[in-house]
Amino acid sequence: MMRKSWRIAGSVLGCALPLVLATAAQAQRVEGKADPAFKRVAPEPAVGGMTVEAMLAEQQRLHNWIMTQIPDGAAQRVVRVELTERDRKDLETPYIPGSLTPMRVGVVKPLADPIGFSSGKLLDARGVRGKKSALGAFERTGDGGFVWTVTLSSPGAVALRVHFENFSLPPTAEAYVFNRDGEARGPYLGKGPDGSGEFWSHSVASSSVSVMVRQFGPLAPEDLRGLSLRITEVAHVAIDFPRGLGAGSVASFCTYNAPCVENNACTSDPAVNNAEGAVAKMRWISGAFIYICSGGLVADTDPNTQIPYFLTANHCLSKNKDAKNLETFFLYTASCGTTNCPGSFDRPFDPPSTLGATVAATGRDGDYTLLELNDPPPAGTTFLGWNNAPIAFNDGAVLHRISHPQGAPQAYSQHVVDTQAGTCTGVPRGSWIYSNDVIGATEGGSSGSPVVNSAGEVVGQLTGCCGFNCNDVCDSASNSTIDGALAAYWSAVAPFLDPAPCTPSTEICDDGVDNDCDGAVDCNDSDCTNDPACTGGGCNLGQRGDPCSTGADCCSGVCKRNGTCR
Repeated sequence: MMRKSWRIAGSVLGCALPLVLATAAQAQRVEGKADPAFKRVAPEPAVGGMTVEAMLAEQQRLHNWIMTQIPDGAAQRVVRVELTERDRKDLETPYIPGSLTPMRVGVVKPLADPIGFSSGKLLDARGVRGKKSALGAFERTGDGGFVWTVTLSSPGAVALRVHFENFSLPPTAEAYVFNRDGEARGPYLGKGPDGSGEFWSHSVASSSVSVMVRQFGPLAPEDLRGLSLRITEVAHVAIDFPRGLGAGSVASFCTYNAPCVENNACTSDPAVNNAEGAVAKMRWISGAFIYICSGGLVADTDPNTQIPYFLTANHCLSKNKDAKNLETFFLYTASCGTTNCPGSFDRPFDPPSTLGATVAATGRDGDYTLLELNDPPPAGTTFLGWNNAPIAFNDGAVLHRISHPQGAPQAYSQHVVDTQAGTCTGVPRGSWIYSNDVIGATEGGSSGSPVVNSAGEVVGQLTGCCGFNCNDVCDSASNSTIDGALAAYWSAVAPFLDPAPCTPSTEICDDGVDNDCDGAVDCNDSDCTNDPACTGGGCNLGQRGDPCSTGADCCSGVCKRNGTCR
């Protein structure tokens, strides 16, 4: 029997057992574990997120403020991180049949000497004693606090991320990452986003990234007790445009995409109108490398909440330790007719992004991962509707997709379900949807992208290719596109996408739950107006987020640099 390879987007999936082509008659008919009571849900626009314009304005304002805080001589305190020849070879190595990983776009570089400080070293550093590489640039501030900065440089990077460990800041301190070109991210507070003291920063689009810690004064002994921070690694994003076309090829989209890949901006299919606002480019760190895939926001059936669920592929991402550093880049597009596509770090474009997620459900059968993003998606995005009725055996059903092939801006592809196509061993029809490409194609980086029916409802997400010539994504005659079928793994994601109805109870004002089912949580619920958890324990001064001029205006005693109470 002829062997057939299973390609995941830009690579070919290798398994311990060979994937063997089966004829249509031999193909196993597996309907999976679909709920017999089929459901569908409509899309919904995201609410509560910042607009792109507001995000850029906030970044600029934050960057302007940081520039007024950095100590003299900070620019001279630079730690250089070089790629080795092995690193370069790892990045330049093309996809090899048998690879199980998603598309690689960068490397993680451990620091030979971690950078940072602890409370004891900082207290001894009033004269800035100790190694410069350990302490960075330190300076007392006029309010009785301090500022500490260090810069890391990795030549050739299009973006950098910083790995923090032993991160512990008092309530009067904030940390930021920034470059000299107007980009700034933060603040990072307390023990970091998940309270563990370990996390990766946002990406900063530069070959140099600076870290600043600002401790607002006056200092009290308890402010310095337990204060610590270590920078142990730098993530070097090396590839924004992965590779060019071969000689004689003519691009229909970006110059680095296969010639059959289609720019979504050149299509007008209403089936993907909502997908344009839902699909995001994913980038995350796992082990020694940085990877990319695609995914999309999906709605649930609870009208009182909007939880940022995000669907992608299991072979892309399946573990919380990787999900916690995931960045998603939304609304990443290019105008119709362009072949010189914008990079995802081309300012002032800067597609809006989120940082961090947790795994809600994941499984290899159907190749799915449902994430919950840590941040709300930006304004202008959309949660896709879905339909859990089986479609894998609906021969001729038309499917549509938006993805980010090779990390490119949004690309469009159209597919037709083909129940006569041979299947690959271990990838049964039913748990997966087999289709033929009609318009466009997918590549490495497309994996995990939602596939929708003609009504724009999610019915699955991309695994890759099953065919005789998966190295040529334009050879639709020899290859089938395969998507994990929502119908098959529905029972695993149903508790999240179709939760049981809310049972009202008395609102608890500090548990993060909408107990009374009115759509408002904790202090946003009118029932909590006079609760101590929402009044600062009886303090009549400014509450968190209220405008202020000095710390005396706030119950917390801290007026943040943006003019609001902590």
